[in-house]
Amino acid sequence: MSFLFQNEEIRSGYNFPSLTRFFPANSDKPLVVFFPGWGFLGRISYGIPVQNQKNFLAYWVNKNGYPFLSVSYPLDHPVYEDVYPGFTLNDWGKMAAEITNQIIEENELRREVIGINWSASGQVVRHFNVFCKSLGINLLFDLGIEATPALVISSDRTLGIKKTEKDMITLRDSHYELFWNEIEDQSEINGEEIISKEEYHKYFFGDIPIGLMGTNELFINGRIVTDHKMSYEDKKFYEFNEYPLVASISGNSSIAPYHPVVDKSTWSFLVIRKIYHDYFVKAQSSGFNFRNEDIKTFIDYINDLPDRLHKSINGNHLLFIGQKGASEVAEYIDYFYSEITLIKTEIAEFLGLSVDQASI
Repeated sequence: MSFLFQNEEIRSGYNFPSLTRFFPANSDKPLVVFFPGWGFLGRISYGIPVQNQKNFLAYWVNKNGYPFLSVSYPLDHPVYEDVYPGFTLNDWGKMAAEITNQIIEENELRREVIGINWSASGQVVRHFNVFCKSLGINLLFDLGIEATPALVISSDRTLGIKKTEKDMITLRDSHYELFWNEIEDQSEINGEEIISKEEYHKYFFGDIPIGLMGTNELFINGRIVTDHKMSYEDKKFYEFNEYPLVASISGNSSIAPYHPVVDKSTWSFLVIRKIYHDYFVKAQSSGFNFRNEDIKTFIDYINDLPDRLHKSINGNHLLFIGQKGASEVAEYIDYFYSEITLIKTEIAEFLGLSVDQASI
């Protein structure tokens, strides 16, 4: 396809096409898998050949020794031959897991991965984990960059969004200029143009399937409908034990303050519920019981986890583009990898589990 750049390819997973790019590195390290948010191809993680590669996350993750895989969902964009208006979160998770498995097998990598989910791709964290497990792949943890889990999104976030003649959803009137302002702001922070407006429009941005919008709408039987039950089944937000442990990074910009305000608390809710429903209940079923004098220590420990699993860095919703943000996010992969490994060991000690039992 003429719209593909060097080392890009269209791979199929779960019978859906995905624009992918793989960056090989140290096969002893886990594969890092990147998911883009609303309206963006995965190119936002690695750029195009005319751009300074040091302004993109893939360069720095790779420089730190991690193999890196960018997996795009099917947008209405010229890199894809067709549109897929019925594409759901479940499809996304299974597609990404199957492509991840292909890359692992072809390159003889460890069957352990780290997910990086930006923005609306936080909705697929649980799904990706479930399907990775079904393929024998261990999602060690997920790093959410200003990411939103699979809740029904508030109406203020969908103002101005329109449906297209192809039954896709366009953000061009509602979010296009906002995203462009954020790209310009990141360029100013870094002292150089990262992406030109022409490049942004032509090579990075497209229309999306309704099922990824975070509403209760889906494309069913040839039309967009509101179906609360099927939407709930696709999201499964409350399946706490099916999440991995999740760390989060947010920015500090007033351009779009939604994520810095809500993300830490939202992911903390999920992480603590996972620990209770999965680790703690599992320990109790094996006969574990806290002594009264120990429960306060454990509660204090749990209440400290949100701070340990969150970092704030300078920048806006696209804080991971530009050398400053991209390199800082890449460094935090090592930090959170170490911190989450330690947390799993600490929880095992608290609950009388083996480390393997606490590594779910």
